[in-house]
Amino acid sequence: MLSQKNVESVTGIPARVFLDTIRGPGFPLPVTRLGKLRLVEREAFVAYLQALAGDPASRRDADGDEQTRVAAVLAAAGLEPIPCARTGRAVAPPHGAGDGRLRRTRGGLVRR
Repeated sequence: MLSQKNVESVTGIPARVFLDTIRGPGFPLPVTRLGKLRLVEREAFVAYLQALAGDPASRRDADGDEQTRVAAVLAAAGLEPIPCARTGRAVAPPHGAGDGRLRRTRGGLVRR
């Protein structure tokens, strides 16, 4: 069994990354709780990591699905994403273009 206490010595993954992974939505393996300790089967977790590393196509599909979901949420709010040529992230429209688009601030995206 792997826990946040021994995961780094077995897999090289820091405890924080392990905990974030097993708490993430869609994590397919059963997690056993013993107080604050979280346990997963070592062989199953290693196989899960190998599947993630060996299947870049599924990660691209997941990224595309995420972009589609984000676009749907923005459209429902009457907004549209503005891609930045360099990073692909949403950016502020040109100065004075207050047409209901998002602008990026230090606290996140804000409707103009």
